[in-house]
Amino acid sequence: MILNVVNKNKLPFKTVLMDNWYATQRLMALVDNLGKIYYRTLKV
Repeated sequence: MILNVVNKNKLPFKTVLMDNWYATQRLMALVDNLGKIYYRTLKV
């Protein structure tokens, strides 16, 4: 989904907000490689 937003829809954004549920290492690496900033919740 994020690749469609970046490549197909050309929606400009700088930041990705995500819940801890979605914060996998693979997704965070993808967001980082796209040059975006990400924030996620911390599990306490």
